[in-house]
Amino acid sequence: MDLDLIEQGGPVVIVLIGLSVVGLSLVFLKLFHYRHYSTGKLRNIEGAIDLWVEGDKQQALEKLSHDRGPYASMLGQGMSWLNKSDKDQTVVREELNRRGQQIVSRVNGMNGFIEQIAYLSPMLGLLGTVLGMIDVFRGLANQGGGGDTGALAGGIWEALMTTAVGLTVAIPFALIYYLLDSHATTIRRSMEDQLTRLFTINLYDKS
Repeated sequence: MDLDLIEQGGPVVIVLIGLSVVGLSLVFLKLFHYRHYSTGKLRNIEGAIDLWVEGDKQQALEKLSHDRGPYASMLGQGMSWLNKSDKDQTVVREELNRRGQQIVSRVNGMNGFIEQIAYLSPMLGLLGTVLGMIDVFRGLANQGGGGDTGALAGGIWEALMTTAVGLTVAIPFALIYYLLDSHATTIRRSMEDQLTRLFTINLYDKS
């Protein structure tokens, strides 16, 4: 860490560095959580539903049993319930929808905070620049308007640095948020699609 950067940028840069550290920690936590929802696992779940629709229910359950993620576990539990004739399909569907909403909520969890880091960082950088410019012009006023040009340029350079730091933090977090939110949308749509297929097996039987 460049201590001169912190010293010159002041408290705003410290706040930006703190936000970036917290944000990166959340990103790694989200990536660890998303390991259950990789593209390969989503395809595996889709394959299991394909087997279910084709009538190979035991093979479908076996395929899902190798995935310990919450999404696959939810569908596996739903298949087990639907295999029992004493279970009301309407009740099973309501329960799976409830669990699905909980999974989607966890998938989206903290994405909003990462978005806020991308939004607030340039604002904080601009705030630091404005505060820095105020200090520069206050110094000029105290000197009676006869300040050294080099000192003025140096003061403005230090003031603008906070904006640069803010943008440096904001740009990668904006991209990360887009990728996380895009994958969360993919997970939600996959869940809606596969849950619907789970309960429309009779339509395929009649076709």
